[in-house]
Amino acid sequence: MFATISMTVDIPGYPERVYRAWLDSYEHGRFTGHPVNISGRVGEPFSTFDGKVVGVTQVSTPYGRIVQTWNLAEFPQNQPDSTIELTFEPTCTGSQVKVTQTGVEAGSTRQMMQWWEDRYLRPLRDYFDELVGDYPADEGDG
Repeated sequence: MFATISMTVDIPGYPERVYRAWLDSYEHGRFTGHPVNISGRVGEPFSTFDGKVVGVTQVSTPYGRIVQTWNLAEFPQNQPDSTIELTFEPTCTGSQVKVTQTGVEAGSTRQMMQWWEDRYLRPLRDYFDELVGDYPADEGDG
């Protein structure tokens, strides 16, 4: 049985900038800390984490939405690819990125959510925190 998981993270960067970073091999590698081969073109395969994550970009709506098939080497051989959808929404201090993954083994949802937090969401936020630094909007003064 398969499940769907969903997580959000606030990023101190405009949606356009975060979207581009996800689909750029160099920047994607910078925030994950692993080599990445990604173009962002629909139908193009990608790989990251030294080939332990592979998939194909299926939808690429500039600055708003990315859909990719997703297969981790950790998944059982007979398990079909899952699908991830990323959406990018503007906020007062940057953007909110929502990651939804369908096709996750029902018994491993907590493990998969932790995987996303440790390998993508926190590193992505930290990467943009470092790029942006402190600016007045961070101080909550409106």
